[in-house]
Amino acid sequence: MKQQFIIPILLLLFVNSYSQENSNHDEFRNKGFFNITKLSYINVSSAKLETFNPVDGVVATSLNVDKAHAYSLQTINGYFFSPYFSAGIGVGLDGYSNPNFNTLPIFLDLRAYFSDEAKSLYLYMDYGTMAKIDGGKNNGSIFNIGLGYKFPLKDRLMFVTDLGYSYKSISNDGLSIRKSESWVQAKGLILSFGIIF
Repeated sequence: MKQQFIIPILLLLFVNSYSQENSNHDEFRNKGFFNITKLSYINVSSAKLETFNPVDGVVATSLNVDKAHAYSLQTINGYFFSPYFSAGIGVGLDGYSNPNFNTLPIFLDLRAYFSDEAKSLYLYMDYGTMAKIDGGKNNGSIFNIGLGYKFPLKDRLMFVTDLGYSYKSISNDGLSIRKSESWVQAKGLILSFGIIF
């Protein structure tokens, strides 16, 4: 499923890297190093507990997601390789409610901008792992994909907002997802607001 998203993004990056230069480009924000700091709200739409045992194999149990949500704080440091493409490394802290747990994602952030103007739509994709916290029980993996918009607030300060799909797999026994015998898959929509400078 992840490969279905990666191929269109790579194609978009290739096309945009050869686009014509626009005279109304953002001379400060689409080049060099950058930082994005953002707050997000994740509405968990589905979650399931999966367990493995040698007799039954993998058994999936749907979890109640009534009022399940999370708040997330992330910071991403990256570089514009062209006015249309950036890559960075992000780290965050997610606090989930119903059920209550925390995750610490560390991920690669890829962004493809539709133009090099100060106001621009962009596609983004995050893929990575989660560090062990809360007694070492909740490492796992993260995958986010979505559409966003950046626009100037004041001088060189830019505002970003995006809407996307969030997927996480979270180990319950401290092992990696490949070796775990108990893990949770959580899916939902993510809405983010932040600044890029």
